[in-house]
Amino acid sequence: MKIMILAAFVVSAAVAVARSSENTPADSLSPGASSSNAGGKGIYADAVVEIEIGSGSLKDLRKFGQWMKVLDEVESDKAKGVILRINATEGYLQETERLMERLLRLKVPSYALVEKQALGEGALLALAATSIFMTPDSIIGGAGLFSGQEEGAAGDREKSHSRLLATIRRVVSKQGHSLELVQALLKPGDKERRFGEVLVPAGTVLTLTAQEAVSQVGGEPLLATAILGGSKDVLSAVGLSGAELVEAREENRLVGKLSVPVGREEIVTRETSESERQEEGREIPGKILEESFEGKLVVLTVGKDDLMNKQSFKFWRRMLRRAEDEKAKAVLFDLDTPGGYAFETKEIMSEITRLKIPSYAFVNENALSAGALMSVATDGIYMSPEGTIGAAGLVSGGGAEIGEMMRKKLHSSFEAQIRSVAEKKGHDPDLIRAMMIPEDRDRVFGEVVVRAGELLTLTASEATSMRGGKTLLAKGVASSIEEIAQLEGIDSAAIIRAEATAFENVAWWVSKWSFLLILVGMAAAYAELKAPGFGIGGAISLLAFGTFFFGNYMAGNLANYELVALFVLGIVLIAIELFLIPGTGVTGIAGVLCLLGALLLGTVDKIDWNDWKVGDFSGSLLDLLRGPAFTLGTGLLGGSVLVFLLMRFLPNTFLFRAFVSKQELAGGASLSTKSSAPDSQDRTGFTGEALTDLRPSGKVVFSGEELDVIADGAFIRKGSKVRVLRQDGMKIVVGDIESV
Repeated sequence: MKIMILAAFVVSAAVAVARSSENTPADSLSPGASSSNAGGKGIYADAVVEIEIGSGSLKDLRKFGQWMKVLDEVESDKAKGVILRINATEGYLQETERLMERLLRLKVPSYALVEKQALGEGALLALAATSIFMTPDSIIGGAGLFSGQEEGAAGDREKSHSRLLATIRRVVSKQGHSLELVQALLKPGDKERRFGEVLVPAGTVLTLTAQEAVSQVGGEPLLATAILGGSKDVLSAVGLSGAELVEAREENRLVGKLSVPVGREEIVTRETSESERQEEGREIPGKILEESFEGKLVVLTVGKDDLMNKQSFKFWRRMLRRAEDEKAKAVLFDLDTPGGYAFETKEIMSEITRLKIPSYAFVNENALSAGALMSVATDGIYMSPEGTIGAAGLVSGGGAEIGEMMRKKLHSSFEAQIRSVAEKKGHDPDLIRAMMIPEDRDRVFGEVVVRAGELLTLTASEATSMRGGKTLLAKGVASSIEEIAQLEGIDSAAIIRAEATAFENVAWWVSKWSFLLILVGMAAAYAELKAPGFGIGGAISLLAFGTFFFGNYMAGNLANYELVALFVLGIVLIAIELFLIPGTGVTGIAGVLCLLGALLLGTVDKIDWNDWKVGDFSGSLLDLLRGPAFTLGTGLLGGSVLVFLLMRFLPNTFLFRAFVSKQELAGGASLSTKSSAPDSQDRTGFTGEALTDLRPSGKVVFSGEELDVIADGAFIRKGSKVRVLRQDGMKIVVGDIESV
């Protein structure tokens, strides 16, 4: 029976691999990618080279080495310039300093394009470029680079800061930045500072939105040259519109420099959302088809506890992308929440602002804290008659106060994004700031006064009050979603409420408690291996791991056909190690690695994984795998403890005696005085014949009954006569009769 089950596993793995190969297009070289470069010129000659500095890359030491080599070749090949596409925050400070020094020595122009954010070390790198350009929703700043995050003695920190300040002074001198402005970007000051229309309160770090960075001060831009849409716009802005734009990639560094650079357009074409949809389209047979959102008003409910449930954010992200892909008429958030997780809210705000379809917020009845920030990210806010919105102060997960320096860093980072979002959506940034950050002075917004030390919370009438010819925050008061649709002129669209089904809620539960399934599956598999035939242990193990993969798939994680195939391959390799070539170790280790890899990746969020692959994930690969690694580690630790308990107590339990076949062992001259014994009794002294080689584990037959045994020390060949030397729990130790 076990052989039949194993065969079924192998067949399913083959089907999965075949399906994977059918759905995955074969990678092909870009046109001319293998041809030699004519005329003996360098591969970057007369081109403008793009270097992508994505999220987490400033914490990858290999990247710094690659970037240094690219800059060397840019110079030697006489390229026309370099564009640094920056979307990075924290990183290694010393390596960033060295890269800044290299940029300052570069003999060709360098241009920094801040695509989303350049914070901390990312901001330093942008400052070292010849010119800085911003994309519309990007931000740039220090976010507390001198906040003391570096470990070590005070003297070491002072030396590090002194060295960095010297580098910054060279940057300021060569690139023409304001030293006072750059210092404000990097560390908090002890007094209020003003740069044109931008005010930096005492004790805070400056972080600039795109609009602020290009604002004019004394006839010159504050920091950045212009707001542009992409690299091609940069070429036009610097007078290089006719130059070839190529991307620095490892593929360009082939032996003998026989490769040619891959054009940016080719790369974009290869990485379009269509390929991602093909990747995500490998559905498990039997998944329920979801109703199309095309032409409909999609309503997403944000209830009292939803912003404290990380699975809710994953669901909303999936629904927002579906709504956009399926060309929904609009998306509306129906909010009644006291708040929730700050960083997850920040990410969902970014998802909302990137939407290409209209989005609205219905405050029904409360949108407080994180709920208020979500509302600000939409294209229009509507209040129910009893609705309230605001009180978005940052607190720790337990509701306690945050340390002063950490609060300043968080305020700087969050406030910059909020200002950017508020300006884009037509709100007053100071109004939104009043919801987040208390000040020691009174603030006035039309008829609304925020007292010193308090946060702003608006009622429906206050949010819709007039100020300067427009409403203070909300577009109007509405009693229902249908009324909002009528006010927005989309009342002809069908309203569909996207809610997680009961099945999806179960899948989320499976995702949350995956470590229990790993624990149970591991222990049940061990129990099955120790029992003859296929019994309850094998059934429980199959059910546990099957639920693990299917539940995590339905929850939006990576658990798909490929990982199921990898898991099955691991089982096959371990089975080969145990039954066909015991003692070699190689196949067993490979099998264990396959199992661990499948279980680790199975709990990784699919959207985060796809974002990480294209550089849009807000952390490193380590950040992406930290949660799944904890789940796997907890499951393995618990499983090991349970296996130990089974080894100790299982042989004497009622269930084990009930499901293990009881056979009589014939008496003989070499047997103990007991003529027969149940399977759970001590077999010391029994004799039998080795059915397999024992090195040291294998199988022995005792009067027609096959049992798993372990040889005591020496190798025992198949067919040898053996005697049971001792039995410890579920372990039977035998020795060759000739040597006993």
